[in-house]
Amino acid sequence: MSHLRRTSAAALTMLLSAAALSGCSTSTSTDAVAVSPVASSSSLVSGPSVSFDGVSVSGSAGDKPVVLLSDSVSSGDGLQLKDVVEGTGAVAKPTDKVTVQYVARSARTKRQFDSSWDRGTPYSYDPAKVVFKAFTDGVAGMHVGGRRIVIVPGALAFGDNPPASFGLRPNEDLVYVIDLVSIP
Repeated sequence: MSHLRRTSAAALTMLLSAAALSGCSTSTSTDAVAVSPVASSSSLVSGPSVSFDGVSVSGSAGDKPVVLLSDSVSSGDGLQLKDVVEGTGAVAKPTDKVTVQYVARSARTKRQFDSSWDRGTPYSYDPAKVVFKAFTDGVAGMHVGGRRIVIVPGALAFGDNPPASFGLRPNEDLVYVIDLVSIP
């Protein structure tokens, strides 16, 4: 069965790549992978591609990333962090007010439940007023211009009370791909 899922995932990836290269925009979900809508065909063929703990991210920093999740996304006991793009700007300190772009997915369903790119505006926050670990601890140490994968265990995400509008279960593990836009 595992071989069948890998084969299906590979076939789906090839199909989506062909659709993106022809200018189509695709959004789909299977039990093996979920693919974010393609922001542009160039995001599939340019920019870095990184895999980390069951999460694969490709595309250029600044553009909405293509995010694939496997059934083996592992959150562990704390945040799992992996830089996709290092960035060259200033480094965010834990107390800095910052502006980010992000995509958020459920590790269980692989479904995107939030995205600043889709809203058309970056998200600015002050860590003194925001207690969400994906942002407060997940962005600290990033360089402006960087992109990071942040895997958040359910207890550090929304815990027992996820926002109803997101359609998440209590203590659901989450995956964020975050671009650090600026440190005002």
